[in-house]
Amino acid sequence: MDAKGYVSAEEVRTALQSIFHDDPESNLQKALLRSFADGLRPVDDKGKWKPSPLLILVSLLVCALLGVFLYFSVGGHR
Repeated sequence: MDAKGYVSAEEVRTALQSIFHDDPESNLQKALLRSFADGLRPVDDKGKWKPSPLLILVSLLVCALLGVFLYFSVGGHR
């Protein structure tokens, strides 16, 4: 702050960065991990991230559909 009591833009910028630095909603990676985490236990006993069972089911379904598509488009010709 200067003698007149005005705050510079750099001081406001550093203050906002210090406030929002640890906010999980402002960090895209933390927000995505939190949204894809297990609702009941997002972290296991060892501190590792646990994915949601719905995310696992959807990814397995997509892999199965992709496998069927590849089989009938590439490997199904005899």
